[in-house]
Amino acid sequence: MKTRVLLIVGVLGICLSCEKYDEYIEDYEFSAVYFATQKPLRTIVAYDEMKFNVGVALGGKRSNAADEYADFVTDPTLLEDETLLEGNDFILMPEAYYSLSDESRMQVPKGEFIGDITVTLNREAFTSDELSRENTYAIPLRITGTSTDSILGGRDYTILVVRYISRYDGTYYHKGIQTETDQDGNVVEDTIYSTRDLIDHETWNVSTLGAATISTPGAGAFADGSLVLDVDESSNVVTIAPGSENLEITEQSGTYDSEKREFYLDYGFTRDSRTYRVSDTLVLRQPPEKDLYFEEW
Repeated sequence: MKTRVLLIVGVLGICLSCEKYDEYIEDYEFSAVYFATQKPLRTIVAYDEMKFNVGVALGGKRSNAADEYADFVTDPTLLEDETLLEGNDFILMPEAYYSLSDESRMQVPKGEFIGDITVTLNREAFTSDELSRENTYAIPLRITGTSTDSILGGRDYTILVVRYISRYDGTYYHKGIQTETDQDGNVVEDTIYSTRDLIDHETWNVSTLGAATISTPGAGAFADGSLVLDVDESSNVVTIAPGSENLEITEQSGTYDSEKREFYLDYGFTRDSRTYRVSDTLVLRQPPEKDLYFEEW
């Protein structure tokens, strides 16, 4: 008798467990679309084409058996809501700076859970504006309608902030030789910063000043100076200028190898009444886009 009771209890337990599992794997009562983040920050590398996607997510379904969509508008009033901006002051991105692959609808294809559009930046216009290097310009979007049951509350909008970095931005291995000379041109000291293994070299984290212009955190063997490197993208000739007041460039020449992504720089400068001649090589550690990750403003 005891065995029969245990058997009955076991069967009931299995049945109840199956019922709960069936409820778990069913769709929610309502499907919905929403923006996954309300404050995305997109940093785009200034290659010839500057494109990225922005879109909505589909929720409330285990599988998507039909094409769905979300209608949207660009809503400048979002940039006037101090609560949403959290103390930031963004500017509506000028229409001349970008275009959308679809200006009113994001399609969620059957079998997918993301519906997006492509944002294409006007490289010349966008990168010519110094403010585009900072968290300045925003594209505020709001969902206005959908083929699903609902729009998820509090997630019907996104304020997309966009900035750019130069294709020459990033971390470089820095190697070369610096020669100090006296007033008669005689060598006073050679400083060599080059080793057999590339990974053992010091690195320079260069920063963006323009689409084809970067700033270094040093000059030769000095870490308290700065150079401005401007690349002529039609010839890959590099112009070297001082980026700090404590040095004066006396001579300069440079080239950029676009295949190897390396800078070859020869320049002379004076600082503290001393004269230096430098031959530098900068080797990009990895493409700048690989240093980027998901960010929020």
